[in-house]
Amino acid sequence: MTTNFVEPPTGLPLSPAVKGLRKKYEEARDKLASYQRENARYRTRDVSREWETGPRHSCPALEDAKAELKKLELNAVAEGKTLPNKEVFLGTVHVKIDDYNRTVAALNTLAGQAYRAYTDAVSADLVPMGRKAAKAAQKCLDAWKHAEAAAIASRADLERNAGLFVYCATGGGIEGLPLDGASAGNNAEYWDTTEDGMLTTESAIALGFQGVPLVEGLVVMPEPVIDEAAVAEAKYWETFRPQIHNAKAEGYSSNWDH
Repeated sequence: MTTNFVEPPTGLPLSPAVKGLRKKYEEARDKLASYQRENARYRTRDVSREWETGPRHSCPALEDAKAELKKLELNAVAEGKTLPNKEVFLGTVHVKIDDYNRTVAALNTLAGQAYRAYTDAVSADLVPMGRKAAKAAQKCLDAWKHAEAAAIASRADLERNAGLFVYCATGGGIEGLPLDGASAGNNAEYWDTTEDGMLTTESAIALGFQGVPLVEGLVVMPEPVIDEAAVAEAKYWETFRPQIHNAKAEGYSSNWDH
């Protein structure tokens, strides 16, 4: 079994106990992130440049304190007063920096413990959760097979009744949809009628009635049905002449063969 934990997908039947552990982990994680965000000025960072031989660390709060101390020192010297105690002035910041590091380490440890408790609980429930998911999948498969069988039966009924219509619409000239037997299918899914039971023009075109004489009163467009877009496209290609672009001398060097 893999030791890499992947966050459970949405819909996995987690037990209430596991959900509770996940909530505790999320709270611990968010608490850590919130503390780091709110106290970011006390975080020590490596600010060394690529040309420096060793690491050089800096902390925004400490840098601000040093700048403030320098101002106080300048004022003290200018006024002939005693210099402020450097250790005392910067000591407060150093304490806060140390508190930040210790608090982050503790919060990180708590978040890690909560995470391990959560992941261990998920791993322990994989078998029962997997069996629930398997039963749900079986139920879905059975429903899908039932729906598929119903769809196949409905399709057959559609094609049968559409064929009866075609027989009537062609005066007994055609039995079945015009495209029956075509490699692309008979397009029965494009069947569409008006409220009074007439086949729409768009449906007649999609079903393959172009040029077929039809009984009046069964199709919206008078016979013969014509796919105007197809006719226009065919006419375009009958008169199509490809354009030939010859290179001109302008812009070419004298030895360019054009």
